Amino acid sequence: MKKLYFGIIFAMALAIAPFYMAQAIEFDPTSTSLKIDSESVMADGIDQAIVTVRVRNVNRIAVPGINVKLISSRGGMEEITPESDATNSFGVAKFYVRSLKNGTASLSALLEQDYPSSDFVSVTFEGGLDLPLVAGSLIKIPSDSDPNTYSDTAVYYYASDGKRYVFPNEKVYFTWYPTFADVQTLTLQDMTKIPIGGNVTYRPGAKLVKFQTDNKVYAVYQNGQLRWVPTEQLAKDLYGENWMTKVDDINESFYVNYTFGQSIEHRLDFSADTIYNKYSTIEKDKSI
Repeated sequence: MKKLYFGIIFAMALAIAPFYMAQAIEFDPTSTSLKIDSESVMADGIDQAIVTVRVRNVNRIAVPGINVKLISSRGGMEEITPESDATNSFGVAKFYVRSLKNGTASLSALLEQDYPSSDFVSVTFEGGLDLPLVAGSLIKIPSDSDPNTYSDTAVYYYASDGKRYVFPNEKVYFTWYPTFADVQTLTLQDMTKIPIGGNVTYRPGAKLVKFQTDNKVYAVYQNGQLRWVPTEQLAKDLYGENWMTKVDDINESFYVNYTFGQSIEHRLDFSADTIYNKYSTIEKDKSI
């Protein structure tokens, strides 16, 4: 009877074990905790706070392999970089948080895309740009009245990612804006607080372009992608009989700002007007 009794208990344990094993891998958002290593960070896009998310189940046991996303109350004003996509063997996911915008952000975790944590941490960003610039502002520094210097003539586009994008020349600028009337002047001190994001490229659909040492003519697509127009007839189909007046030379020094896509084989492959209207702002062009 003792052997039979032991056998029954053992069989019951095997039957129950999968249930407890299944329970052990479930996570509990209310038992998940967040910690931050610093509550005050410079808003310079370099200094960072480290947020640690520890995912647990209802028994407060760490749960590995859970997808975690860190969410800011300020939307996209923070740059949040995960160390990994899921919790490690200790149930931990780590995130690095930077910003270019002054202010306080509340940070919480989203588990498996659907379950928000009840715990949160806060971080205050300070020492950044205090001017109330809005995305889309055109900015420059004051003139130094020296005809031999050019840094004071540069115009920048201030984007929603907190960075400034420089117009390399007037040709590129005038594919986006008709005049300089809306350009604001910032002090050099304020301008240096805004990191450079890169160069602005030609507005898609606005012009045909070529490089000075290359006879190939290209149409401009999104984010500086160039598509070769192989024949004169195709250039006429796309930009009219006076297509040659719409060709700009690009200096080789800006070659790295552009990429090359598929060549245009038919007029239906590229609608200049449609593309021009679709990418109506630099934000849309660069997918910021």
